[in-house]
Amino acid sequence: MKFQKGLLSDRVPDQPATPAAVEPPTVVVWDEAPPVKAQASAATQVFVEKERLFETLEKETSNARKYLTVFGVVVLLVIAIGAAIAYLTLPGVGDRVRVPAEVEIAVRDHFLIKEKRTATDIIFYQCEGYYGARVGVETRTDIPNPLFRIDTYSTRVAAREGQWDTAAAPSSPPTEFAVRK
Repeated sequence: MKFQKGLLSDRVPDQPATPAAVEPPTVVVWDEAPPVKAQASAATQVFVEKERLFETLEKETSNARKYLTVFGVVVLLVIAIGAAIAYLTLPGVGDRVRVPAEVEIAVRDHFLIKEKRTATDIIFYQCEGYYGARVGVETRTDIPNPLFRIDTYSTRVAAREGQWDTAAAPSSPPTEFAVRK
């Protein structure tokens, strides 16, 4: 009975095998080297009817030209599609547009000076040769004139001799937007 590593046991470990019982590894030794096969001598050459040294290079350049041609066609196609999309998205007659700041300032000045009204909301539309605008103005209930109770005007803004010519007419809300000349 042995007391080993905290365990109580009657078992005795097995004895290792003796070194004489293990067989040594076998090594194969060649007495002589295997014969080398004879290669073709320099005197026997194969003649080629055509030199093909630069054939690969010619194929590569033709492939590069084909690639550039296809790439050029694709680029032109993309440019054409982009131009078509840009043309189709241009504003047409009757579309809402954003006008230059000078046009909006001219409309606001016209309403302050000539109409004696303060413009609040201005929506511009593209027309043939001019801009149409629907202008919201402040109503004035302190004056008995019914014209001052109207809160919407139709305005025509046209470029004339480097300045913006503005003509406005009152429009009631149920009436369809129309610019009077």
